[in-house]
Amino acid sequence: MDKKYKMELFLRRLKRAFEKLFGVSFLVGLLVVLFMFSGIIFLNFKRVGAFYYVYTGDRFSQKHEYQESINYYKRALELYPGHVKARYNLGNIYVAYEDFDSALDCYQNALLYDPNYINARINLGIILAEERSDIDGAINEYTKAVQVQIPFIRIPFIYDNAELIKKAKGIAYYNMGLAYRDKSMLYNTDLIVSRELLLKAIDCYKQSLAISPGNYNAQYNLALTYHLLDMYSDAVGGYCRAMLIDPRSYEAYYNIAILLRQKGKYAEAAEEFQRAGNLSSFEGETSKAAFIYDVLNEVSAMAIAQHGEEAEKIEDRINSDIKKEIDDINDSEAKAVTVEELEKVLLERIKTGSVCKEYLEGE
Repeated sequence: MDKKYKMELFLRRLKRAFEKLFGVSFLVGLLVVLFMFSGIIFLNFKRVGAFYYVYTGDRFSQKHEYQESINYYKRALELYPGHVKARYNLGNIYVAYEDFDSALDCYQNALLYDPNYINARINLGIILAEERSDIDGAINEYTKAVQVQIPFIRIPFIYDNAELIKKAKGIAYYNMGLAYRDKSMLYNTDLIVSRELLLKAIDCYKQSLAISPGNYNAQYNLALTYHLLDMYSDAVGGYCRAMLIDPRSYEAYYNIAILLRQKGKYAEAAEEFQRAGNLSSFEGETSKAAFIYDVLNEVSAMAIAQHGEEAEKIEDRINSDIKKEIDDINDSEAKAVTVEELEKVLLERIKTGSVCKEYLEGE
């Protein structure tokens, strides 16, 4: 019995000794691990803090309290310089403040950490083109943006970056088209080079429209570039398609009228000038409307002179149409019509009762 008791006592003591040894070993091991990976652990704590500061900065941005946003984004970058979203957001605020040097620095540094940050690259290109007159530098940035290879991430019902990436590339193509068009203006004494650059602009606009067919600005500028190249049919068709996208934007009507006047089609030009003037009045652009109506009066006179014996008839029709449309726009009931209903009326007129009819057949 004594032997059995002694054995049990020995085993209990041995167990306690192992438990103490294991506890000490675990503690020592934990300390070793913490020491070995202290840098990584500390870095992750800093990153968590940086993400919190960015989140807070975003909240202030939504409330348009931009100085507070700047302060929080800067704190985030002090903790974690590689936080590209903080740099990008900070750059956007500097653009709003027209501090383009600081914005340029933010976008460039964001791209050092993440060369595939497509929105930062597009914004960098816009500043280079519009604020620094560095058109070649801008084209280079847009080219890199459209060539970026970013893997698509699709989590059903939660997140899908495919459309965001495509849309960003469409914007890059559009801005590249603007840059090529601006560059062509620098070669107005070299018609061959100027034409080549305008053709590159056309290709960029087409690429943008292939991604975003409803992009009014891309469609309008495509038509405008055809206009600059004196490609009459393509220009008119392009303006008509722009009008289908946004039937209330008077610029396309005005430019079609300019083209028709250039081609000596004064009666048709008068109708389009009339519509451009009416739409600019409707949108509150009174000074532009007054200018358009002055041009309309000149073109109406040309139309009357062109038609000779029918002068009085042409004049009466044009004046009657002008009065009717102006009355419609000034009428209080017409103003109460919804924008959707107004656009339906305009679209129907574009497709069936304007110069666009023959250019939009089958569309």
